[in-house]
Amino acid sequence: MLYKIVVAAFFIAQGADALKIGASINRRGALAQCASAAVTLTPLAAFAELKRPEDAELYKRADSGKLTAARAIERAKVGDLADGSSATCSELDALIAVDREAVEFEKEKLEAMGGSDAAQQKVVADTEAKLQNQINKLKAVRKDKGCATAGANLKQATDFDVYKRADEGSLTSARVIERAKKGQLVDGSGATCAELEKIIAVDKKAIKFEKDKLDALGSAADPAVKKSVDEAEKAIEQQVKKLESLKTSKKC
Repeated sequence: MLYKIVVAAFFIAQGADALKIGASINRRGALAQCASAAVTLTPLAAFAELKRPEDAELYKRADSGKLTAARAIERAKVGDLADGSSATCSELDALIAVDREAVEFEKEKLEAMGGSDAAQQKVVADTEAKLQNQINKLKAVRKDKGCATAGANLKQATDFDVYKRADEGSLTSARVIERAKKGQLVDGSGATCAELEKIIAVDKKAIKFEKDKLDALGSAADPAVKKSVDEAEKAIEQQVKKLESLKTSKKC
């Protein structure tokens, strides 16, 4: 559309001159000038849509999967968080995911600090609060844009509850084992690095539980029960390998 508008504007503006100089401007030359004008104007048009020019770099990073929690934390400290109104739904998802990871990091940092330096604790707590407010804001922007629900964007709708539980710290080995038996282990591609860490940790606990269970059952156990436990253990072991690989690809 922009290209057509530029072409039309060019010919309107150049109409009189073109009539005067006749053959001195051929069609190929005119189109070349139009293409050049379109290239020049396109970034300006995109730039004009942004409420914050700085957001262009953030959206670019979101599209290329290069957002990091460390950068989000530093931006929060200096009040350089994205406006979000010009972001696509996928960019908003990426921004929210990395901000959630940053909040988790700050929570853990506060816990690790214990009762030390009160001034530094306040900085960390304030940063966490800013990031959480940013998440709430971007969620509202996402809703206003009519983006599909977070669950609908996942490869497996059942993963939504797993990620939510990971964020809340309420994952359990028992649930992992039941999901393994039903073939409903998490896909993982939509998880943040922090969520992957928690899912892998509870999966490893589930593996140990199943190993202990096999040991407790002994040789006199019902073969069908032993088979079920063994299959669940192997499925979870494969799951851990898959999630570890995802961590690597996400550069966690």
